[in-house]
Amino acid sequence: MVSVLVLGIMAVGSLLGALGTLSIKKGTTGNSLLQLFRTRRFWWGFFLLIISTVLYFFALRQEELSVLYPLVSLTYVWTTLLSIKYLGERMNGWKWLGLFGILLGVVFIGLGS
Repeated sequence: MVSVLVLGIMAVGSLLGALGTLSIKKGTTGNSLLQLFRTRRFWWGFFLLIISTVLYFFALRQEELSVLYPLVSLTYVWTTLLSIKYLGERMNGWKWLGLFGILLGVVFIGLGS
């Protein structure tokens, strides 16, 4: 059984990864590639992605890869929800079904561990 601490680390890591990606996306708006590297949003997003990766490393040292790595897919869920809220992106039934499928898959893998 996966420890609650490691699950928490993975949840925080996936959320930070999603926030990092969102920040980089917001930094790309109206900027060329060279300008992007000069924005605070890019570097903040890059920093969040690094912290996310470090948290994953810590968690992977504690538990089995086959159990934990599917939890990284929660980043897709966070990213989608944040994109709806902060970027005004729209969802349709297929996208909601896909997110539900991701969550269901994570639950099944968790139950199998």
